[in-house]
Amino acid sequence: MILINCVRKLILRFSYIMGRNLVQGSVIMRSKVYELKKKIKDLETLIDASLVFSSTLDIDALLNIILQKAEELMDAEASSVFRIDEEKNELYFITARGEKGKEVKEIRIPMGKGIVGWVAQHKKPLLVPDVTKDSRWFSGVDKKTKFVTRSILAVPLMVKGRIIGVAEVLNKRGNKKFNEDDLEMYLALANQMAIAIENASLYKELDELFISSIRAIVEAIDAKDPYTKGHSARVVEYALVIGEGIELDKESLKDLELSAVLHDVGKIGIPDRILSKPGLLSEEEYAYMKRHPEFGAEIVEPIKKLKDLVPNILHHHEKYDGTGYPMGLKGDKIPLGARIIAIADSFDAMTSDRPYRPRMDINVALGEIKKNRKTQFDPELADVFVKKYGQQFK
Repeated sequence: MILINCVRKLILRFSYIMGRNLVQGSVIMRSKVYELKKKIKDLETLIDASLVFSSTLDIDALLNIILQKAEELMDAEASSVFRIDEEKNELYFITARGEKGKEVKEIRIPMGKGIVGWVAQHKKPLLVPDVTKDSRWFSGVDKKTKFVTRSILAVPLMVKGRIIGVAEVLNKRGNKKFNEDDLEMYLALANQMAIAIENASLYKELDELFISSIRAIVEAIDAKDPYTKGHSARVVEYALVIGEGIELDKESLKDLELSAVLHDVGKIGIPDRILSKPGLLSEEEYAYMKRHPEFGAEIVEPIKKLKDLVPNILHHHEKYDGTGYPMGLKGDKIPLGARIIAIADSFDAMTSDRPYRPRMDINVALGEIKKNRKTQFDPELADVFVKKYGQQFK
């Protein structure tokens, strides 16, 4: 950031000096200054793009930012980014913007075919002012989307000499054609794109590996008791029905999903003789079982990446009327995620077999959720679950 600010100050100072000299300069000097000012403007644009591209590691958000910036800078009607499926030797759209952006996601292009296929195969940029005059042009995408491509600027996305994809912009606005200056700018922009996409992709892979490891641990805990096998996965499913029903944002849904996966992780601290007991628990055993939310919170809290999930795990057995545990929280004092998981957890318990009773019919269980709104469950969340999940069984 300090370096960028210094560059900007130098740009401003240099522009001032050149502008002052321009007053008495020749026509040639004026032309040189104009070119220099354009280069300065381009440099500022690339600096701004670099800052924007480094603002997030969420791959979906990043790709949307990249395309938006590319269209803005290149004055293009549409843009897209391809990744390479090395096993199938094909290119596929990972994101696309413009009038037909949503319609291209399923389209795949063989390596070497069309403009982007040529760029991927040769690892070289390609400027095509008029696609109708280029034999490499593949019209299949246009035919499927009804989009009319006039001109293309496509560049390889390279990281340390390795191609990771292709970026393209389509149709310069105002019926203009892309030129060499556009190509130079887009290549510089592509370097920033490639690094940002690679970093975000690596982050996503690590994140998925982390979540997969958590799921494996939780599945192992669930499997200790044949009656709870798959319990956490089902709680995730039911919790997301509610989360999506109340339109939680993407990040909140992800936190809810992880909280639901981990809600019973504290049962690792409960002896097998209690977890797997075929009959009802004694008062003493039940009191010990009720400590599993606290054990779960203690397990998760030291993990920095999961620390924000602790309240959801700790309070998923609280009741809306304040009669739950471990702290007897009431109403909105109970974290939203915990209120959602409480419904999902109870619904799965009711609709699963237990050693001391058979599973409950789904519609009967939904009736129990509805009956216990305002007492055990948040009434609004209960209504959302009954409505959204119940629609599947009408």
